[in-house]
Amino acid sequence: MSFGSHLRRRAAASLGCLLLAAPAAAMTLAPALPGSFAAGRGVDAVFLDVDDAWHQSTVLWNESTGRYGSGAAIGSMPWGSGLWGLADWRTANLAPTPGMVVGRWEGRVPTIGFGDATYTALHAPRWGAVAPLPLAGTGGAQDNWTAHFHGYIRIAEAGAYNFGVLHDDGFFFRLVGAGGQAAALAHDFLNPREVLGFDADLQLAPGLYGFELGAYDRLEAGVVDLAWARNGGAWQRVPRDSLVAAADALLVPEPGTVVLWLAGALALAALTRALRRALRPPPAARPDR
Repeated sequence: MSFGSHLRRRAAASLGCLLLAAPAAAMTLAPALPGSFAAGRGVDAVFLDVDDAWHQSTVLWNESTGRYGSGAAIGSMPWGSGLWGLADWRTANLAPTPGMVVGRWEGRVPTIGFGDATYTALHAPRWGAVAPLPLAGTGGAQDNWTAHFHGYIRIAEAGAYNFGVLHDDGFFFRLVGAGGQAAALAHDFLNPREVLGFDADLQLAPGLYGFELGAYDRLEAGVVDLAWARNGGAWQRVPRDSLVAAADALLVPEPGTVVLWLAGALALAALTRALRRALRPPPAARPDR
């Protein structure tokens, strides 16, 4: 996969951009499950199709200042239909209102690189090809959709890693290590497509790291693509053998021992609780009416 010349996009100090626990200097993150594990077979995913006429967004918009984060709920405004930010992603995925979700797909995906028909038609030549959304019966435009991925990222070789998410409109990403220590990124509200990565590399050791990635699109082109850059190299989509579903994480590691298996079981339970915590709501930008 290629993200063109976008080898390392740092978090911009623009409206609507928020870094959560993102390292400003090189950060060492110990694996949640240390050791050598068998190759992964992909991770679990859920895609939701939200009704284009859904009119209950809780994202705040201040008409006088032209900024998100304060003022009135966008859903209360005549033009405020559809998804506008991470707050609406949480509503769709955690507590959807009646009639909000009109389509759903749930299953295992080999890699994380998906886009709607508009993205593929207009932007794939520049930003890279992705798989079509697995949502059925949504037509060509496929507006107002969300995606949710979770499981483990398998690190086979120690080194410096960075993670980047190609997105349009918004996303959050959390990488969880030992003891619940995490590095996270988020880009809230509506944003033009770009790759957002950590300011500095993460020093990672062999093992499994829990992760969660959520993304959403409102109108026109929408995409979510998870990549890594290893030891200062170019972005590459995280491969299938490095993505491990939670249900596969208790497979006997290599070399396998009962002690390591039991430690993995305890760590998995703790990680599952950590990955279910709600995200904190972020700051501001302009609406795309």
